[in-house]
Amino acid sequence: MQSDHRKSKRHALHHDGMIYGMDGARIAPCVLRNVSAGGAQVELKRETELPKTFILALAGKGDVRRRCEIVWQFSTVVGVRFTEAAATPS
Repeated sequence: MQSDHRKSKRHALHHDGMIYGMDGARIAPCVLRNVSAGGAQVELKRETELPKTFILALAGKGDVRRRCEIVWQFSTVVGVRFTEAAATPS
């Protein structure tokens, strides 16, 4: 059995999200598969090349956002690290 050495416990979920560029432009819809205090795993609706850093909207209305960097990507599944909270939209 493999042990999990993560700093924060992951919480499984199935929640729609959205990926935005650092300029606020929409890049791709996604589904959050799990989330922890330090990062998340997201699944893209289709294979998309993402920038190294971007904003991930964690709530359907986009009012909870986090600045992220890609840790790994395999096809449509992406592991991200939260680098800091992003400003909430006006």
